[in-house]
Amino acid sequence: MLESLLRDTMSNRLSIIIVYSFYLLFFLVPLFLTHVNFELFEYNKMMLTYALTVIISTLWLIKIITIRKPLVRTPLDLPLLLFLLSQIVSTIFSWDRHVSIFGYYSRFNGGLLSSIAYTLLYFSFVNNFPKEKIKNLLTVILVSGFLVSVYGILERLGIDKNIWIQDVQNRVFSTLGQPNWLAAYLTVLIPLSLSFALTGQKFSKSLPFYILSLIFFMTLIFTKSRSGMIAIGLTLPVYWIYLLFNFRKKIITQFIIHSSLFLILIFIFGSPFAQINRFTLPELTKPHDRNFEKEEKKPLGDSIIDIGITESGTIRKYVWQGAIDVFKHYPLIGTGVETFAFSFYKYRPAAHNLTSEWDFLYNKAHNEFLNYAATTGVFGLGSYLLFIGVFIVWMMKRIRNDESGIKNKNDKNIHNAILIGFFAGWLSIAVTNFFGFSVVITQLFFYLIPSFVYIYNVAEGKKETPEADFSGGKKTAVFTLILACLTVLLYLGRLWLADFYYARGHNKSRIEEFGESYKNLQTAIKLNGQEPLYYDELAYPSAQISLGFLADDQATQASKFQQEALASSDRALAISPNNVIFWKTKTRVLYGLSKGDSRLIYPAIEALEKARELSWADPKIRYNLALMYDQVERKEEAFRELENTIKLKIDFRDAYLAQALFYNRDKQKEKALKSINFILTRLNPNDAEAKQVLEEIK
Repeated sequence: MLESLLRDTMSNRLSIIIVYSFYLLFFLVPLFLTHVNFELFEYNKMMLTYALTVIISTLWLIKIITIRKPLVRTPLDLPLLLFLLSQIVSTIFSWDRHVSIFGYYSRFNGGLLSSIAYTLLYFSFVNNFPKEKIKNLLTVILVSGFLVSVYGILERLGIDKNIWIQDVQNRVFSTLGQPNWLAAYLTVLIPLSLSFALTGQKFSKSLPFYILSLIFFMTLIFTKSRSGMIAIGLTLPVYWIYLLFNFRKKIITQFIIHSSLFLILIFIFGSPFAQINRFTLPELTKPHDRNFEKEEKKPLGDSIIDIGITESGTIRKYVWQGAIDVFKHYPLIGTGVETFAFSFYKYRPAAHNLTSEWDFLYNKAHNEFLNYAATTGVFGLGSYLLFIGVFIVWMMKRIRNDESGIKNKNDKNIHNAILIGFFAGWLSIAVTNFFGFSVVITQLFFYLIPSFVYIYNVAEGKKETPEADFSGGKKTAVFTLILACLTVLLYLGRLWLADFYYARGHNKSRIEEFGESYKNLQTAIKLNGQEPLYYDELAYPSAQISLGFLADDQATQASKFQQEALASSDRALAISPNNVIFWKTKTRVLYGLSKGDSRLIYPAIEALEKARELSWADPKIRYNLALMYDQVERKEEAFRELENTIKLKIDFRDAYLAQALFYNRDKQKEKALKSINFILTRLNPNDAEAKQVLEEIK
């Protein structure tokens, strides 16, 4: 009798811990950040997700072993597993297997391990989460969203405006780290909060949730995210049309009031769309200077080249074009999960060099669909679209043919309202992903909202939990699982701590405290010796320490750190041979060390030539190659690379200056004057250095 009670207690406790782990997942992930990591937001959210996934999955496996209960089957099982298979195949044949497994460093979301984690969470949820707890989970989600929004509103008021480099008061990002990510999160919550309001039988109980939806929407406005506003503009009509069709007159008043309040908020606080913003209060009350002086029109050929701030849509167009070109060259399985940062370099359109973000690194395609096309090919994109399509079709069938078994009409309407809230929130992710990319919290919603819907609409209510059975070798299996769980959690802790030391080493290097940087990076490598980024970062401070010893005539110590610098760079490239940044670092290290050993200039050139091969349209690579070619008397190649630099980026001022200096040195004054005059007539008439060179030429 006692043993049976203990078994029953154990099975119930396992179920309770799993439920509360999901509560923690959706409550903590949006809020979790630190100030001590290299990436303050996404990295921490991903590590927390991994930790809770390990705990939830371990407890579920223990239940599978000890409790005889059939696995739940859902319509999304096959599409989800097919998508996971596409990620595995793409990882096997990846340009950079390490990045494909772990994800691009600091993001981590999107790597194979994250896909495995989300898949495990999906199956763990549908097999363990009770139907009667769905509303509790919704409450947890909304409370967390409320806290995130409150902090976002406080950011708007300037609570932390002196902490961040970004103008966070102008575009808030709260605890999510980027305005568009916060917007994507809020577009999921708005229809959920509206649906939750409908569950209240009295207006007094519904009012707090209607107010909550207004708080979410106001915070969304403060992000100034166009993708977020487009998403809510497309998905809320789906939500309201369904409710109007089913609730008819009962919901019309609420629809009119709520829509009017949303419009009023836009009028008061503004809109991210210029066409709409013209008619909002901030713009109407802004003083305008109408005393414009007429500018003298000049022929295009004589005008100053001024790129200015390029509109984000234009930049996104070039990034998308690069993603499409990558897909054309690797159509089946792509270049590898999360390898866009490397493949885009190779297929980046040269026209991108004429934007204000011409030297930015893009580790995502800023379109989730194109990102999957480029990195995982037809297999990855196709299975991703299959997952979306199957859920949409299945959801539409559920909405048309109610199978909830609820007899009371009012209860059924409330039930369906929550379903459509889930659906509208989930659809918003597809919209924001079209203009950007997923982050940890939106990815959790993308994978798990379908499981919410399945449990809420299809699964049976509370059932008696079978007793746990620890007979035979099951105790050993359970003990092994617990030990494995603790081992993985310890490993995650080591990864987090390694990132802490890496961040310190990285920051110390930037302020030229190379000794402290070296110590911290060495500690990071001891904790996580498989991360190539740590070796790449270690190479430069090691080289600088070597040069310091060389200046003090300590040749032995100088040689030791020189070898460590070169070995660290080589180790990083051995793991990630297609990483352009690592090849640039090797060039930088070798070029620096060439001050003590002039022979190292030649392998430095070879390293930069490899970088050119991987990123042909990068004008900085061409420019630096030209300078290095000239240094080793390869003058013809130097002039050719300067010409290539200018072809790739017509406003590259330093390339014209180098041309002028080289031509003047080689007694070609006419060409030198042409180059220097281009700077002064087309780029910057007030360039003091160019004026000085002009005088020298004359």
